[in-house]
Amino acid sequence: MGVRRVLTNIFGQREVLAYVTSTEKTGGSRRLFFSTIIPEQMQIFCAWQEKAPLNQTGSERMQFIPLLCYTFRWNIEVSYYEQKTFWSLCSYMLRSRKGIEMLVNLINISYCAMKILLYQEESFSKYRTESVQEFRFALSEQIRQQVFYATFVRNIETSIKSSVVMKALKQLIRQQCWHL
Repeated sequence: MGVRRVLTNIFGQREVLAYVTSTEKTGGSRRLFFSTIIPEQMQIFCAWQEKAPLNQTGSERMQFIPLLCYTFRWNIEVSYYEQKTFWSLCSYMLRSRKGIEMLVNLINISYCAMKILLYQEESFSKYRTESVQEFRFALSEQIRQQVFYATFVRNIETSIKSSVVMKALKQLIRQQCWHL
């Protein structure tokens, strides 16, 4: 991990701290963070802390305080991003507090419903010992198929009035244990 003061145009002719972090494994990925708060501006904030290294405001560790503070937010943000992409709900663009709260609630409800479904619906019981990803994939496949069949049947009902075709499709859907 390294830190350096840099002059940047990103934040308007301003001096910021640039942090480069890397994974523990050799050749791993690196991340670049910018801090617009200079550690010396945080001395009063950190000086009252009783535990080292925060009370050692003059030490070399002081320059890493902004990164330490950001790691709390970073963990929350990474978790939020992973859940959004896991559920394929939307792109990672939500920024308002209300929007984030609503999406987190939806994600939590979806997860709980998915876990309960394993015990409520016998056809999903085989996934009780599988990974969450396996079950999510199987569930999303069935949802996609149901949406396809429902859309297909609705379009046929409005454009083709063949009772034979409709009867055959509905029988196929019932055989697959799907409900319209």
